[in-house]
Amino acid sequence: MQPLLERGQEFEQFLLTDLAKIVLICGRSNNDISPNELLGFLVVHALIKQDRETLKVVLNEWDTSRDVRLKYQKQTVKLLVELKNNFGPEDHLILPSVLNQLDEQQGTRLLETTMNAIYRFAQVIVKADGDISMEEMAALSVVWRSLHTYEDPTPYLQQASQSPTAAPATPTQESLEQVLDELNQLVGMNNIKEEVKTLTNFLKVQKVRTERGLANASVSLHSVFSGPPGTGKTTVARLMGRIFRSLGFLEKGQLVETDRAGLVADYIGGTAKKVDEKVNEALDGLLFIDEAYALIPEDSSRDFGQEAVDVLLKRMEDYRKRLVVIAAGYTNEMHRFVESNPGLKSRFNRYFYFQDYTPDELVAIFNKMCKDNHFSPTEATNEKLKTLLTELYNTRDRTFGNARLVRNLFEKAIERQANRLAVINTLTDEILTTILPEDIPNASEVLPQTPMTQSSPGQAIPNADSAQMSSSDWLAQLTTLLNQSLQPLGTIARTNLKSNRLQILFAADPVPNPAEMASLTLSQLKRLPLRAFTQLQLYGRRSGEEIPDWSQEFDLDGEGSEGKGEAGGG
Repeated sequence: MQPLLERGQEFEQFLLTDLAKIVLICGRSNNDISPNELLGFLVVHALIKQDRETLKVVLNEWDTSRDVRLKYQKQTVKLLVELKNNFGPEDHLILPSVLNQLDEQQGTRLLETTMNAIYRFAQVIVKADGDISMEEMAALSVVWRSLHTYEDPTPYLQQASQSPTAAPATPTQESLEQVLDELNQLVGMNNIKEEVKTLTNFLKVQKVRTERGLANASVSLHSVFSGPPGTGKTTVARLMGRIFRSLGFLEKGQLVETDRAGLVADYIGGTAKKVDEKVNEALDGLLFIDEAYALIPEDSSRDFGQEAVDVLLKRMEDYRKRLVVIAAGYTNEMHRFVESNPGLKSRFNRYFYFQDYTPDELVAIFNKMCKDNHFSPTEATNEKLKTLLTELYNTRDRTFGNARLVRNLFEKAIERQANRLAVINTLTDEILTTILPEDIPNASEVLPQTPMTQSSPGQAIPNADSAQMSSSDWLAQLTTLLNQSLQPLGTIARTNLKSNRLQILFAADPVPNPAEMASLTLSQLKRLPLRAFTQLQLYGRRSGEEIPDWSQEFDLDGEGSEGKGEAGGG
């Protein structure tokens, strides 16, 4: 965290506010903040504020002096409430948006490392009381989503700048070698890396010629990035901005992303204003236009998109030394777009062709996501992952998501892992970080789904997969999922489906916990195609016995009942 804290007082405030919000999010999940969770936050707060006196007292006397513990517990609760009111809503974290903008504008790399550290803090908080409940797992999901949600941070930066203790951030100047090394660390894209390297060498020579007073060839940096979605076009564009900045061709090198909606208005006179706003925001950096071909629709000759193109071409000429425009989209559509206007064809003379990632590269991307977020897939997991991605790759069409698909797959995997771990009371770091084969979702879970039709209350609607799956196959899949999750607990599940009633019997020694079995069942049902049943009956008994020790009934229309000692089975 030190590089972040060195950037000024406002970043310290953003960090402490976000950490306070995380403690409250995790505490709200089970309506309690334990003493150990308060201690965890207080220690981190003291370290950040360099409060050695508080650190000394709480570490030495927290467990030995009840008075000291109660005193600092009250102070910490008060501190949490004060901090969470500093910036934005309670569930909204500030730093992700601030650092996302900072990395884009100044070429820093603070976002990824800081978000990983903050998520690790959240994991420590939910583990502080020695038990992670299903509710706390859900809270971790809330934190994860907040850490990966970005918006315009300007209001918060302005609010922080009004503080008399706020110090201005100092831009970090990075070397060309650092940026190129980051480019080379990206998975795949060998042809793109070579083309960027060639362009970089050309610009280096032009820079030297300028310094020696020699004539230069005309340099146009406007480019077309074409290829399938999710192949790294935005990432490479951001790196190129930093390359141009490090070579002195752009003063800032920030990347401003937009599309047709950001450039085209639906009334006369509005389009030129929208284009000018985006151009002004991107001056001394890059303007990245995604799906740029939508500016000139193939089936429309009278459209405000043409006005956007005309204004953009004029601004590209007006600011030819201060603006680089990168137009991106599918290959065929981008070819039509450039050919549709002589001005476009003359200004966009650099073309970069992005290709689908191979299955091996997709696996490597998944593993990098795991490493960056403190997860570790087993060898068997990677084998299952390779089989799934090969299947998806071989059946791909032009909308194949590539890295976006892998991101979706990764998020589904950690959700499934959370559901699997929800019934385990003792969680080690190894258990928390390991991704097992059963955590990898099926193809249907990571591909776009067809919306389901609304049904009558309390009735589940079979989707396409459900319609094709027999009741016996569906029940066998549920049984497998349950027993895979229950294996570490020594518990066995048996299932039975009678008309509109699903029955599940859990057997173990000692008797399985009813609440844990209910949470596990409900979480695993979400992983399967929906079936049309309205009652769920759960039973628990000691291994080797015939009579259940407890039973639970759930009506899926929202009205449930619980009983004890009722006989039944699956």
